[in-house]
Amino acid sequence: MNLSALQSLIQTHPLIDNHAHNILTRDAACKYSKYPFEQIISEAQGPALHNAPSSLPLYRAAEQLAALYHCSSDWDHVKAARDEWVQRDYDGLIRRCLQGTHTLLLDDLLTDQDIESYDWHDRFTASSTKRIVRIEVLAAQTIAAVMRDDTRAEGDRAVVRDRWDSFCQGFERRVSEAITDPAVVGFKSVICYRTGLNVQPTEDDDDTPLLESFARTVNQGQGSAYRVEDKRLNDWVVRQTLNLLQSAKAANASAPNKPLQLHTGLGDNDIDLVLANPAHLQSLIAQFPGVDFVLLHSSYPYTREAGYLACVYPNVYLDLGEVFPMVSRDAQESILRESLEIVPTTRLLWSTDGHFFPETFYLANKQFRDVMETVFVDYVHKGDFTVDRAKQAAADILFHNSNRAYSLNERLTFEVSTFAVSTQPSTATLDAFMRGNPDVKYIWMQFIDYTNTTRVRMFPVAEFAKIVQKQRRIGICSCLQLMLQDDSITPEGSVTGQFYMEPDLATLRRNVGFDTKSATVMTYWKTEEGEPLDGCPRTALQRVTKQLREHDIEVTCGFEIEVMFLKPITNAEGETDYVPAVKNHSWSQMTSDTRKMVPLLEEIVDTLTSIGIPPEQFHSESAAGQFEFVLPPGSPIAAVDTLLKARQVVTCIAEQHGLRATLHPRPFTHAAGSASHAHVSISPPTKEDPFLAGVMRHYPSLIAFTLAQDTSYDRVQSGLWAGSEWVAWGTQNRETPIRKISPGHWELKTLDGLANMYLAMAAFLSAGYMGVQDNLPLTVKDCTHDPAKLSPQDRQSLGITTQLPKSVSQSLDALESDTALHSVIGETIVQNYISVKRMESKRLHDMDAEVRRKWLIERY
Repeated sequence: MNLSALQSLIQTHPLIDNHAHNILTRDAACKYSKYPFEQIISEAQGPALHNAPSSLPLYRAAEQLAALYHCSSDWDHVKAARDEWVQRDYDGLIRRCLQGTHTLLLDDLLTDQDIESYDWHDRFTASSTKRIVRIEVLAAQTIAAVMRDDTRAEGDRAVVRDRWDSFCQGFERRVSEAITDPAVVGFKSVICYRTGLNVQPTEDDDDTPLLESFARTVNQGQGSAYRVEDKRLNDWVVRQTLNLLQSAKAANASAPNKPLQLHTGLGDNDIDLVLANPAHLQSLIAQFPGVDFVLLHSSYPYTREAGYLACVYPNVYLDLGEVFPMVSRDAQESILRESLEIVPTTRLLWSTDGHFFPETFYLANKQFRDVMETVFVDYVHKGDFTVDRAKQAAADILFHNSNRAYSLNERLTFEVSTFAVSTQPSTATLDAFMRGNPDVKYIWMQFIDYTNTTRVRMFPVAEFAKIVQKQRRIGICSCLQLMLQDDSITPEGSVTGQFYMEPDLATLRRNVGFDTKSATVMTYWKTEEGEPLDGCPRTALQRVTKQLREHDIEVTCGFEIEVMFLKPITNAEGETDYVPAVKNHSWSQMTSDTRKMVPLLEEIVDTLTSIGIPPEQFHSESAAGQFEFVLPPGSPIAAVDTLLKARQVVTCIAEQHGLRATLHPRPFTHAAGSASHAHVSISPPTKEDPFLAGVMRHYPSLIAFTLAQDTSYDRVQSGLWAGSEWVAWGTQNRETPIRKISPGHWELKTLDGLANMYLAMAAFLSAGYMGVQDNLPLTVKDCTHDPAKLSPQDRQSLGITTQLPKSVSQSLDALESDTALHSVIGETIVQNYISVKRMESKRLHDMDAEVRRKWLIERY
């Protein structure tokens, strides 16, 4: 009994929201005096709404929204956190709230004020938004058009008859146009609110009462908006719509099906609760067998009555929306169970009735998925459902039933296995990702070359699925291993041969921080035969991690992003230059300038958290415009993957604010530089001495990978808390290249954002591995001072005898002669890397210093 597969499907399957309304514009999103936020969980209005904060649905919503906003569940704190997110990134909030929504069917005639257009919502869903046309509004618009054209004073029956005939023609034209409009997939009546569901199913022989009803509606609306709320006229509007729908279907059986939705049950105090019972519709449903009826909102509290109709009439569907999140958890479970008592699972539809606030969509979808999981798992345990039948029922309710009922012809963005457990773990991973992110249309396959340049190939999801299923391969010219940032190739390079990218789906994350429906995935490099390529940086890190594991050592890594936010300006020569985004700034202080950056910093943190990278802390650093984000730890490869994704997010969000986020190690000589410190822990720590001894022995060589360009060495100087100038380590000493924090836990300080971090960490771990393998004694002792400021005799007594290289040339020389390190990292990687770095260094040296500075800022 694989319940996890059922639970995963319920929580991640894309959904079609078959009834919702438009979202408020950003300007109106926090106008709580006009749109009380408490209405997300209550149909109450006015004074009655004041009681909502003491209701169980609101308590539950507050907890769930607090988790969404990362704040306390106090209602005032929830609203304050919401206000901040709306102002900072309204689109991001909406995208989060609509996650998993494939298609929206919007009744966009609820209001014409303060809302976004129906097609504006397309940016947040996998498929284009469709319209549900509210027929009472069409009728009111038709009356308004008739009265604009008829300037006669109020008159006799003949005048009323003329106006009625014009109204009938106009209404028929509007409905018929909507029937043929491909953007319209259904109709909606709110007659439940206006005059009740006891709709007269047939016409009277005498139309006098109908004409009188029409005349009253016209007279009541003179000088103001017309509102159709007189029973005879309201009944006629519903019947006439049904007549037109049934006739259109009879004339063309292959035409798209366009159901009529009816509000039933739960509503505000405009509703006559007795007349909100869908049982009143039975005669009407029988009268129009050619039209599908959708009974909205679970018909609560008349769910069983609606279920009976959906069971005995083939043209009735029961919608399960609105009660989520309007009623308590127990009530929601009861409603779903009552719906399943006799209703076929192929006749149940899902909707949020989301409106105005994006959170109404979020809460409805979350609570429905949770309740469905509880109920369906219970039925499986009791033997009423098999797992496979439960999965199919869940998929039908969430997606397929609405797809069929409204003739949407939607295809799931990605469907490898038909809701079965995949035999291919990678396929299952992609399947789950796409269910949770159905709006993602493109996948970026990324790979990092030896210059730490991110290279990208982009694929539609369907093509990427073929790569995952090994139906096609993506070849990259082998010369990439000897390529510079400008695509030039070292003399050793050749355009002959290629390797192949294999996606690592564990790294699949959506792209955020800019307007895109894409996701990124990191890759391994494979040979023609599918074996690991010797030159692959990720493979090198994977291999040495495995070798340490064979010595019963587990490694955990975590990174700090130090970044400077720069503002592009035009200098006197008309060229672009960069200056710090703020000036009044210092380490871990909150100055007036720093406070201006807080919205940007919080946007970055919130965005990272939304994709599963919650920073552990963030603060200002020493240089003007410089900040640090501390990322969560993980295995070596996972930690590097996280670092690269986080940098992408920081860069993209900064761009949205007109800033450049640079990793340049020292863009301004008068200020401290930026590192990318790594924390490395080994477990158990009992082998920390030989591990650290290996690092000390090979440090001048591994620095070729951690300080990858000459400008990197400008930062590593005595007195800058950057590791100073000697191969040494010290407990909590920031003037040694290795700061010991606790047993088996070190911070690597001579490391910055220009390094290919896979190679840098592979080199560091390789050195430690050799120390463990050879059981090296630790001859360099704990240093508690800046080694550069010690006397030669004091350094000698601590075993500090080797200076750090002063340039990339010196570190490459050390690497070239360190054949022992080659054997662990990989000979191919070392030789290719040295070749690339020597040519890169020459290119950069040939540049003017200022040109070189800007060139690096623009690339890193």
